[in-house]
Amino acid sequence: MACHFVNEQEVLEYASMTSSHHDDGTENESQSEDARQSNQIKNPILLKSESQFSESDISNKIKLPRGGSVIMTKAGAIQFSMVPETLKDSINLGLDVPGIFIVPSHRFDKRFCLSVAEFEFPAYFSFFVKRRRVTLITDKEGEEAIRAIFQETLLGPKDLSKFDQDFSNDYNGKPDIVKELGHFAKNPFNPSEPLTVDLLINFVIFDEQNQVNLGQDVIVKKVDQKFLIFENGKQIAKMKNKVEIMIDDVKSNAYIKYGLFSNPNDQQYVEHYFEQTFTPPTFGVTGSVSGYIFWINGLGVMLDPPPFTTLLLRKNGIPSRLVKWVIISHNHADHDAGTFQKLLESEKTVLISTATIKESFVRKYAAMTGFSVDYIESLFNFERVIVGNPLKINGASFEFHYSLHSIPCLSFTVRLGGKSIYFSGDTFYEPNGLKAIFEKGVISESRYNFLMSEDKWKNSLILHEAGVPPIHTPAKLLALLPPEVKENLRLIHTAAKDIPPDSGLRVPGVGLENTIVIIQSSEDSRLNTIQELSLIENIDLFKHANIHQVRQIFESSTINTYEQNQNICVQDEVGSEFYIIRKGTVKIHSDNPVFVKYMHYGDYFGEGCFFNQNKRRANATAMNQCELITLSKADFLRIFQYGEVMQKLENLQVVRSQIQIMERNKFFSQLTSYQKIQLEMISNQKRFFQKHSMIQQYGVMASVAFFVVSGKAQVILPSDYVVQQYEGQSVKVNRQESTTSDHNKQQQQIIDQKKKRLSLPINLAMLEQQKPSIQTPEVSEKSSINEIKTYPLTSGMFFGEIDSIVRNRRTSTIVEAVEDTEIIFLDSQSLRSFLADNPGLMVLFQESIIIE
Repeated sequence: MACHFVNEQEVLEYASMTSSHHDDGTENESQSEDARQSNQIKNPILLKSESQFSESDISNKIKLPRGGSVIMTKAGAIQFSMVPETLKDSINLGLDVPGIFIVPSHRFDKRFCLSVAEFEFPAYFSFFVKRRRVTLITDKEGEEAIRAIFQETLLGPKDLSKFDQDFSNDYNGKPDIVKELGHFAKNPFNPSEPLTVDLLINFVIFDEQNQVNLGQDVIVKKVDQKFLIFENGKQIAKMKNKVEIMIDDVKSNAYIKYGLFSNPNDQQYVEHYFEQTFTPPTFGVTGSVSGYIFWINGLGVMLDPPPFTTLLLRKNGIPSRLVKWVIISHNHADHDAGTFQKLLESEKTVLISTATIKESFVRKYAAMTGFSVDYIESLFNFERVIVGNPLKINGASFEFHYSLHSIPCLSFTVRLGGKSIYFSGDTFYEPNGLKAIFEKGVISESRYNFLMSEDKWKNSLILHEAGVPPIHTPAKLLALLPPEVKENLRLIHTAAKDIPPDSGLRVPGVGLENTIVIIQSSEDSRLNTIQELSLIENIDLFKHANIHQVRQIFESSTINTYEQNQNICVQDEVGSEFYIIRKGTVKIHSDNPVFVKYMHYGDYFGEGCFFNQNKRRANATAMNQCELITLSKADFLRIFQYGEVMQKLENLQVVRSQIQIMERNKFFSQLTSYQKIQLEMISNQKRFFQKHSMIQQYGVMASVAFFVVSGKAQVILPSDYVVQQYEGQSVKVNRQESTTSDHNKQQQQIIDQKKKRLSLPINLAMLEQQKPSIQTPEVSEKSSINEIKTYPLTSGMFFGEIDSIVRNRRTSTIVEAVEDTEIIFLDSQSLRSFLADNPGLMVLFQESIIIE
């Protein structure tokens, strides 16, 4: 859904687009209510819902299913927070969409990697439907950020001087982007007036007293991280200045706490999703409401990810590592809202777009998150599209073009194995309308001929958008296409109920079970080789393997198939094979000691027999039909007898043989099996510290990161005290006394300090509180040494000044053993590499030093 010329019906359609669609384009009236609910639970990540009711039935404060709340006042409904798709909450609850919104101070939720100030559609609805400006209550910094975001999404990039660099030298039909964007950037109710941010948004800024007056005796105040609403001088509502994104799920509590990084690993939860097995085809498309996954040789290219797509895939047993690439077609909220989430979800993702669209995306999310442009660009790998030059992705060829839209937007055709899929992007296709635009001089003749080309209708599958002109294509026009074209055509960006009856048009089905398969499997040996190479290159263990070693893996390995519930390995039996999962999910489990974990595409197991007298330490069972690449112990040792691979495996065995340290930590136990293996490989040093030993000193280059195995340590934050070095130790002393040179007094302070330190029960779990400010303010003479605050580290907890380690900065804390303590260190250089490959964790760890 784009931002111009929408009507109320279109917005209502947008709110109902999560309903299931059928391939024949009609609603299945005979489907039972139980079947409907079953289908809903299986497909989307459902948000908590309530029955509809009218405004006369509600109390003063209404909690919204997706997060945030609405307060009814004399000045109108006031909503706090704008999570993605928040319009649906008001519409589905039977409420009038609010016209006043309080913008949270923190506009980005790091748990789910989503904006909680997604103001685009509330602004569009207010202006294009209600013909009013939306009021946003914020501070000056918030206004500047929102203006920067709206520039990219409403009007397009300001600077288009490098737009020509998006094209090959011989490309014919290049758009005059300034003219095209200018054509759409007009007030639809007064075409002579340009479309501007201020035409849609009324910014109301908190004054020096942190309050705003909305008139009619309604005042909003910001006090101590809370928003207070007063009416007639009486407080009628209080809200925390923090948004909780809500989802409804079997493990909703786990998702709420850990967000995107939740991987519930208990048997009942995981095995619920293996009733139906999904095997990615060689070539095909899986659709959600507004985003799509193009399957190419068994791996996914995600187009315009909607929010929570990654959780949806996880619930259906599709590991994130299967989806390596993300394409951004353009930067409207309904097309990029889940993109940043996908980029940060797990291992570093490849972002595919033109430089113009990528840079617009980065500027938009820099304003949204507060991160720098350079930092955001470091979170993904960029594959640049040059329009006119085919781009090869996992064996397929993509040909990109710019569609006709209100901001820069891409269309493309992808070809594989003699078949092709066309994606239109958001675009206006209507012959008479295009001719009028051409005659106005907005588009050139070559551009007009390209937009009118019939080639798009000749593909194996056509995904064409439909909506309200003049920036979308009317469905009634597509209904006039020949029957042989409509046979391969699926309308996207619209609901089945909005397709003209008896038109022969259809929408694609939603969900993995409705995947459109173009090529199920291929006998082409070249495509199969590409698939195997993609798998091997993404295994961290083989990251530095040379071409000769990769060739030896191909020559020496076999592919074996295991049926559901078939044993692959049995505990305590002699084993001699190493396995890499090519398809399916494997359950690793043991009764002694008791543990269960699940492995997916790209995970590996069986290496323990190399070091444990060939005995298997656990059972391995196929959860569904699995394909495993199998390499014998003899061949593995022959290929990797010396070097980094064997060293990593030895580290892994040392950690695993001594302790399942990851499972003791509430957060790290949520990581994927692949991430845990990576961390276990760099946990390379186990050390014992006696009581009162110093584990980390203050003011040295940060390099210490560790898990506590046993015992107890404490982190000391020098907030009210300066820190000095004394006889090789970090010592905290009162600022007033720090100038003395009395040697005995310094020694006594060390003794007193150790006696009087307090171990306060303050939870610094990274997902619940931010790292306390490390300051050294002036203190009064009344300050005493026993006011020092400390934070306990017990078994399973993790410590590390991650941000300082990554940025090569000095430490700002002291860590000391409170009692005899055993810890496992992580190699700092390897930790930097791990975080570079897992950018979402890097974002979370920025403000954390202790992880439960």
